[in-house]
Amino acid sequence: MTRYLEMNAKSLLTNPYLIFWSIFFIEFWVFMWAYVFGNGIPPIEEAVRAYTAMGYGNLLMLSLSGACITIANSLLFSSRSVRFVTKYTKLSPSRFLLENILSSLIALLAVSGIMFISVFLVFSSKFGMFPLPTNVGGLIFSTFIGTFFIYAMSLFMNLVIVILRAPKSASFISFLPLILGFTAYMALWIDFGVASYILPFNCIVSVCYYFFAGQSPSTGNYFAPGEKTLVDINLALASLLAWAAMLIVLDIILLKKMRGIGVEEMRMA
Repeated sequence: MTRYLEMNAKSLLTNPYLIFWSIFFIEFWVFMWAYVFGNGIPPIEEAVRAYTAMGYGNLLMLSLSGACITIANSLLFSSRSVRFVTKYTKLSPSRFLLENILSSLIALLAVSGIMFISVFLVFSSKFGMFPLPTNVGGLIFSTFIGTFFIYAMSLFMNLVIVILRAPKSASFISFLPLILGFTAYMALWIDFGVASYILPFNCIVSVCYYFFAGQSPSTGNYFAPGEKTLVDINLALASLLAWAAMLIVLDIILLKKMRGIGVEEMRMA
């Protein structure tokens, strides 16, 4: 490993934009989930656990999507330097991607830990209890997979910008993971059915819910009464892993083709 891993991890962990979008911005939604959306939840352990599981999955997804805004932008502005070092030094595109993944995951997993603590404190204050996850190891695993996917998707979108040399689209593309994350909220009122296995953000929420609550979530329309179709967690997990693997392969291909965009071009966009 090179010093890039240590320096990039330190840079991300102290970046004020990452701290704002992934923590302070999402804190508003933590309180909304606890004190507004959760007003009708009875103070029963099973009901609180199911509601907390659903809230944690959605909030984690939004938090990680917000963090990826900064991660993607940092790579975009350094794309020309990345192209130089991966072409003329021992740091190959694959090795660069590995170190970028590891350093980014350090930052994203730290954000995940902070989000769990925040949900724990706020939900405990609201409900007077906080049922612990039924499968801690599974929840950690699902958090890691969700983190890995959101990183891979964000990187892919910004590499496309560099390849197409379209810096004018950078602002919109950088926020796209966060926008798509909010669309997964529709599952609270809409039953996605089979589509819930195709939509990766919905898979993240479903997998986190399963390991937290110890039961399969529905394919959507959580707040409607009556019998619901439950998610097959094995299919949801397989879909999420397939999405992450496909995006990482595409990231490696795009990194090898990338020529970079100069800072001057970014400023003029």
